Amino acid sequence: MSAWLCVVAQPWRNHLQLLGNERSQPYLITAFTLWLVGAVEIVQKTSGQRLDPRFWMAVAILITIYTGARIFQLTAAKSNVGRMKGSTPAAELVNRIRSSRIAVYPNRNDNADSYVVVGPAGVYAMQVKARKVFGSRTVDFRKENELVLGGRIADSRPLRQAQGAADKIRERLQGVLPTRPVVKPLVVFLNDWQIERGQSPTEVTVVNENELQQYFSDQETVLDSSELETIAHHLN
Repeated sequence: MSAWLCVVAQPWRNHLQLLGNERSQPYLITAFTLWLVGAVEIVQKTSGQRLDPRFWMAVAILITIYTGARIFQLTAAKSNVGRMKGSTPAAELVNRIRSSRIAVYPNRNDNADSYVVVGPAGVYAMQVKARKVFGSRTVDFRKENELVLGGRIADSRPLRQAQGAADKIRERLQGVLPTRPVVKPLVVFLNDWQIERGQSPTEVTVVNENELQQYFSDQETVLDSSELETIAHHLN
């Protein structure tokens, strides 16, 4: 007997799950509204009575509230999916640096691609550049603190931005430690750029994203744990 009841109840359970499915609800609301309009028309024709306009106003308000709630839910879901799908290449680079136990902070006083990197080897004013690779695929140095991208385009902005950010960070950290911490300007190129250093005429270090971890590893330790904690507390 119990098995027969389970067999009979299963289709009803499936129907209830279908009614409760969010994807089915808009179609059910539309069907209900059409049936309601049809039923009201039949009642009006058979009885000769007309419904109060406030009835239709109430129906319109209920449908509007439901539609608005669905729109807000879909908007929130879309935002969450966008965050889950993955971050920008610059954010991925920052995550890789942090995985090496090196602190990275957004440089709020500068552009969106500017970061403050703090590790045992010192403090870095890091500019991240996501330029598309073209031409010779190389970044060359030119006199007067200028880079040449792809063998064609001269651009001094990355070096100037890194130097300017380093100056601001030095001022910001002034007096934080007994000795003034060294702030090194750093430019990191994303994508498949090759850095042709040669005789670099600038104090700004330029690397591609694949060289960055090795660059940090090659630097000498200049800050101890207490100094790192002091700087981190000041930057937070």
